[in-house]
Amino acid sequence: MEQQELIEKIKRLPQDSVSEVEDFVDYLARREDSLNRTSLHQALANYATQQAGTDADLDPDLEAAASDHLLQQD
Repeated sequence: MEQQELIEKIKRLPQDSVSEVEDFVDYLARREDSLNRTSLHQALANYATQQAGTDADLDPDLEAAASDHLLQQD
C-alpha cells in the first residue's frame, strides 16, 4: 500500500479513530526505538566480550587517567 493511500484512508476515519491511529503509530515508533537500543546494547556487549583483554580493549592513556582519578578520590 502506498503512503498516500494510507493517508487517504486515515482522512476518511472519524476523529476518535484518527486519534487511535496516531496512538498506534506512536507506539510503533517507541517500540522501534526500543528495539534499536536493545540491538545496539547487545552489539556493544558482544564486542566488549570479544575484545576483553585485547589491545582493542586496553588503552594505556585511559587506564592511567582512570587510575589517577581513582587515586584522587581517596
